[in-house]
Amino acid sequence: MSHQPFDEAHVLHQLKHYLPSQTPLKDFIHHNSLHAFQHMKFYDAIFTASKIFGYQVTLQLTEFRELHKIGRIRNEILERIIADKKGIDQVEKWKEKLLQKEYDTHNTSRIGLLRANWKEKYKIDLDNLVQPLLFRILCSYFDQGISIWKFPVGNNGFLSSIRELEKNSFSSFFKTSRAKIFLLQGNCKIADLLKIVVGDEAYFEQYLFDQQFSHRGWSGMAGTVEAMPKSLLDPKSISLHDLIVFELLLEIDALDSQLGKYWKPLSTNVNTEPVD
Repeated sequence: MSHQPFDEAHVLHQLKHYLPSQTPLKDFIHHNSLHAFQHMKFYDAIFTASKIFGYQVTLQLTEFRELHKIGRIRNEILERIIADKKGIDQVEKWKEKLLQKEYDTHNTSRIGLLRANWKEKYKIDLDNLVQPLLFRILCSYFDQGISIWKFPVGNNGFLSSIRELEKNSFSSFFKTSRAKIFLLQGNCKIADLLKIVVGDEAYFEQYLFDQQFSHRGWSGMAGTVEAMPKSLLDPKSISLHDLIVFELLLEIDALDSQLGKYWKPLSTNVNTEPVD
């Protein structure tokens, strides 16, 4: 299967399109979880959403069969539809398929499948190692005056503030040296960090979707505040790009801490093709 080269700008745009437009909770939000599919025809939209996110968008097959059994779906209507769609000589064949044949109806989300290999192949819960610290830092950075202690550096953007704090603190956000060096050197590129974590470029986009949708509220807020800084009473400068860079640095640090420096990237232990 051929895949397009990783296009960072395109992937960030796609992520913002699918992530919830999560503004701070001072604002009432009615978010339509299918808004990213509204350019499509209805059934195309709901079934695409089902494939990507695992949404249950119709009744289960067993429920349709039960409705037929009790007469809510009438037999003559079912036969007429089959005859119209498949031909009158195919009615009995398709009735048997619809009413008797066994199918695997398990609905699996594409989101999360790739990163699940950290647990399955490496025996590491990467979310548990990274997210508690990541969320505490984000809470502190976004704080609107509730916290006793104000985020020490917050005027230069999220990643620059993290870098300045790391540079001038006695303690560190990191347990190992590699991620810290990457942060302090500056100009961290998402593709370079993904090369370390994931390996094969064909999996980069899928990995970022898995990663960011594991905390879609925080990611959605970062993307929304990036577009509308004044949605915060005390404005903060952040971008989805900076959030992803910092999370990838935390992942590299967690993996170095748990596995040593010479672990293999995720794609080397994945047997499935990348999902578009």
